[in-house]
Amino acid sequence: MQKHIISVLLIILGINLLFSQAVNRYKVLPFDNPGTKRLLQTEAGNYYYYRSLPERALILNTTGVEKIELRSFSKEAIRKPEIVTVINKEQKTYPLSLKEKKGDYYIYQPIIIDIPENTKDIQIICYDRSTYMRAFSILPPKQPTATKQPNIVIKAHSGTVSVQHNSSNSDYYTFLPNQPFKFTLHNGRNAYVYVRPRLLDRSIPKLGLYANGDLVEVIEFTLKRTTKYRSQGISSLGIAKKIVLPDNEQSTDYELRALSEHLFLAKPVIMKK
Repeated sequence: MQKHIISVLLIILGINLLFSQAVNRYKVLPFDNPGTKRLLQTEAGNYYYYRSLPERALILNTTGVEKIELRSFSKEAIRKPEIVTVINKEQKTYPLSLKEKKGDYYIYQPIIIDIPENTKDIQIICYDRSTYMRAFSILPPKQPTATKQPNIVIKAHSGTVSVQHNSSNSDYYTFLPNQPFKFTLHNGRNAYVYVRPRLLDRSIPKLGLYANGDLVEVIEFTLKRTTKYRSQGISSLGIAKKIVLPDNEQSTDYELRALSEHLFLAKPVIMKK
């Protein structure tokens, strides 16, 4: 059941990420010589739309603009609504199609216009005086912010215990011959691990240090016991060893395996950069 819930959450996250990547962003562009204006309130936002001055074209500064979306509406029904653009002395006519009627306004479908490179401005002409326009620069979709991975991810252990030293407590992970201690370091961070065995007989505690599945080192412990460190329910703790892990360039999987019949306590510590 838990795996099913996690799978569903991952699918929802993927869908949201897909949609977030596909949504365009817009920047309002001002006309250099606007005429009268009217406010249009829609789900896309509340903006003033402009019509041109009598017998004049609207001038739109397009420096650094690659593509625009031209939105428009009229105050009355027009038999053949259209808008004309003049770009680098080339004239092009765009028929307008009705999108919806909102109150007294006839709102048209937006027009997408590609702007040639190094075009400083364009002209927009509408011969019908009841039509109002607004231009928006189409910006590339905003890339989702990459989620930074945690520096360390614990993947497997046989339990956690609290170890007391003087008046302080530290959390340790335990591992056994049938349950290794596994973790991953990310973000190029390095670490060391304090490992302490439990001593119940005269056999030598041994563990194997693995990095990305390869054995790096076999580590043996002494039979010396500590009187300064203790953990409730666990007697006869041995002297700890500080194990410096192999360098981590970006992400590395580490594993500590008990090679002898001992309980081990481990505390990973991230090194400062």
